[in-house]
Amino acid sequence: MFRSSGCADPDFGPHNSRNGKDIHSISILRTFHRDQDVFECDHRCDWWYRIVSGATRKYRIRSDGRRQIADIHLPGDFFGFSSNEKHGFSVQAIVEGTTIACYPRRMTEALADSDPSVARLIRMGTFAAIERLEQQMLVVSTMSAPERVKAFLVHFRDRVGRSGEDGLALPITRYDIADLLGLSTETVCRAFTDLRERGAISLEGPRQVTIIRPGSGKD
Repeated sequence: MFRSSGCADPDFGPHNSRNGKDIHSISILRTFHRDQDVFECDHRCDWWYRIVSGATRKYRIRSDGRRQIADIHLPGDFFGFSSNEKHGFSVQAIVEGTTIACYPRRMTEALADSDPSVARLIRMGTFAAIERLEQQMLVVSTMSAPERVKAFLVHFRDRVGRSGEDGLALPITRYDIADLLGLSTETVCRAFTDLRERGAISLEGPRQVTIIRPGSGKD
């Protein structure tokens, strides 16, 4: 459901425009159920988005019916940008109660044109998305299945700001991981088992993973 327009997001920080407008004043906060679409592929790109809480997956259904996940969006991530008038991918909430700030595209573009700080904010969000894509391309194209899963876990842990911690609660399933890494679900499950048997990770449940550092002394 929608919350009222113009709600400030305390985690986003103040970004006042020179003309007196604030980027919060043109936003709408919307809350999504798990597996609810934020938008679908080929829909008009009239809004830009940023995760406030929860998470979403960016995906596309291929011609053979298989799903390919291109990105996982976490709090702070911008998404929904397109070089044309339509979205090339669908985006779907993967956590119940995911809250998303929605920015009308034309108004946001006009605000960015008038305020360098808003333009920089959007630019940095775009750069971050490009870096995630580059990282995923490197993992998928050069690593074995266990190496892909391990690299994903480490990268995901670092994205949620826990580089100094070993534990990780995954918001996505192994089906999602498979579709993100270009593997079958069975291969992902075998990779988790292989990593656990080699002492690289420990599992306390399907989504509770501990990454074991060399020399940490953990079993």
